[in-house]
Amino acid sequence: MVYIAKEAIIFFVILGCVVVSVFGYSIHYLATNGFYGEERNLDFPPEQRIYMRQLRLRDLHWMARDNGIKIASNTSPV
Repeated sequence: MVYIAKEAIIFFVILGCVVVSVFGYSIHYLATNGFYGEERNLDFPPEQRIYMRQLRLRDLHWMARDNGIKIASNTSPV
């Protein structure tokens, strides 16, 4: 009877997991035509764009205030 070391068994288990993962990836790649069409172009509503701009300006004003920098802008932070 052939004795296989514990390290060899662990190596073969890890190798088997890698092979199964690559095999699953290749099947998914072939089934989805190379992942084309996965990306989505999200168009945010105008309300969200306005809110995010106000949030960025507010944070910019807060950072400038904390660092003692005067921003030459007539826009309100909020």
